[in-house]
Amino acid sequence: MAALLDKAKQQYNRGDYKIALATLRRLIQQDRRNADAHILTATIHEQQDNRELAADFYASAMPLTANLKREVGFRAASHYLASGRSDRAFSVLLTLHGFFPDDPAVNHSICSILREASRYHEAAPFAVKLVSVGNGFENALNAGIVLSGLGRSEEAYPVLLKAQKERPDERLAVSELFWCASNLCDFPVADAMQAKLEAAYAVEGDKADIRENAFCALTWSANEAYHLAVARRTAEVMFPQVAARKAGLPDVRGRPIRIGYLSCDFFDHATMALFAGVLETHDRSRFEIHGFCHTPEKARQGVMRERFLKSVDRYTDILDLTDDQAAEAIAKSNIDILIDLKGFTQGNRLGIFCRRPAPVQVTYLGFPGSVAGVGIDYALTDSVVTPETSVPYYAESLLRLPASYQCNDASREAVVRSGDRAGHGLPDGVVVFCSFNQAQKIRSAVFAAWMRILSAVEGSVLWLVDHPAPVRENLRAAARTAGVDPDRLVFARQKPLTEHLRRVAEADIALDTAPYNGHTTTSDALWAGVPVITWKGTSFAGRVSESLLSAVGLPELVAEDLNGFVRLAVELAQDGNRRFRLRQTLIEVRSTAPLFDTVALTRAIEAHFETIVRDS
Repeated sequence: MAALLDKAKQQYNRGDYKIALATLRRLIQQDRRNADAHILTATIHEQQDNRELAADFYASAMPLTANLKREVGFRAASHYLASGRSDRAFSVLLTLHGFFPDDPAVNHSICSILREASRYHEAAPFAVKLVSVGNGFENALNAGIVLSGLGRSEEAYPVLLKAQKERPDERLAVSELFWCASNLCDFPVADAMQAKLEAAYAVEGDKADIRENAFCALTWSANEAYHLAVARRTAEVMFPQVAARKAGLPDVRGRPIRIGYLSCDFFDHATMALFAGVLETHDRSRFEIHGFCHTPEKARQGVMRERFLKSVDRYTDILDLTDDQAAEAIAKSNIDILIDLKGFTQGNRLGIFCRRPAPVQVTYLGFPGSVAGVGIDYALTDSVVTPETSVPYYAESLLRLPASYQCNDASREAVVRSGDRAGHGLPDGVVVFCSFNQAQKIRSAVFAAWMRILSAVEGSVLWLVDHPAPVRENLRAAARTAGVDPDRLVFARQKPLTEHLRRVAEADIALDTAPYNGHTTTSDALWAGVPVITWKGTSFAGRVSESLLSAVGLPELVAEDLNGFVRLAVELAQDGNRRFRLRQTLIEVRSTAPLFDTVALTRAIEAHFETIVRDS
């Protein structure tokens, strides 16, 4: 055996790679556990740029060698990654982790592969380990991104702070720390990171840094040009090149138009709370409804899940399919129009749309902005959220619905005020403001405006979502700094959607957020008879509440700016008769307002689909 190995080495040193490989094949046939033979074979394939073969032999050598496991394991993983075989790289790294569970580089590499594949839950234990064993910027940032992406902001925060401190102007560190600080309502840090983001954008212009998350951008910027730039860069770097559009639609005469909806939110989720009625109301004589579902297994339960399954004519599970496989399954379904309900939000499968499995592709509801660069042809919007001035900032052709773009479920319970404020921890006899928006929507300027309102309305309270303890502490501290008693912030315990909607009715006035408005939270308040105060925005995300208020006939609740918003809220709080009239109006229009007319909105959507088919 030793003689054969020496012979192969001599052949290798002379550059006789083909002969050396033949010698090594003989050796491995005689001694499959000869680590040196596997390593030399891998080295020769490496020299010949046969990266996947090199990876195979490095991987096979790893369990055989006593002293080179780490080196050959990493070489195998790097060659697999370069060959586009991240699955094999991951397998090798997991094996390597078994030998070196505390190695920072091993944990970092596994964490990176899983993070880049959006498999955050699987990455979590490696991220946690990395926090304890890893040093340096890259390890801290990698772990922090995973923990933050899982909503574990409190754990992620010190790690991301450490990363950003080490490289203060590194764009990804700034962006991730901004997002984490925003989720914790740490206004000083969030504001400081936002200033850095704004400065970077001023320099980058159209060449926006891909590491600025497209959804995150909506929460701090109201600049539609910036939103489009980030969307395009996201598509350019994160997704494959878009396939050519199919030439025309097949003949649909004599059959229903086949509509496919694709999402991971087909369960008790805000999207389905809005969208369930549309699915159920589609005209089955003219449309055949397909559901392409990648909802996680653990979420496949509940009332909304059942409604979804009952309201689609054909169901296709694409959860475990690759984008190529999913696109092939959709193409075989002969869909005419495929609708994305996610946009650039977590869990999207926009890679499927890049492959163009349907002749026409549309985005709707899930993302308030352009989903540029991934093969989307049309966007369902309205004239408020996307006025004519918005057209240059959309890659899609805009299909405007006649009232508001937002669908609502008219079959939900017509909630009324019970009068049991004490049961919700609210004081009687005072004005109750509310804002049940997520923490990242609460910007420092908005919170400061809320505090001005509380200061001007004696005894009033602000009712908020029961955020995690660090968020509550930060908000109370910010209230104290603004001269407002922190006890005037009341946090609502988490409840199921139906119970939450019932208690919303106990509020007097809902206060909006910006540059990302309340969306479902705004329509929930209006359905519950609670007037919502907002102000004019300059992007889709910041115009949604104006759209919803217009669709219930209350455009007067839209102020011109933030100062006007404060004045309007204070004036309404001091006018009990007007509040009563507004509440009665909202209760009355639940059966008449366009915002809550599920059938009319569905017919408007269908009319656009028929126009697309006719004109394609």
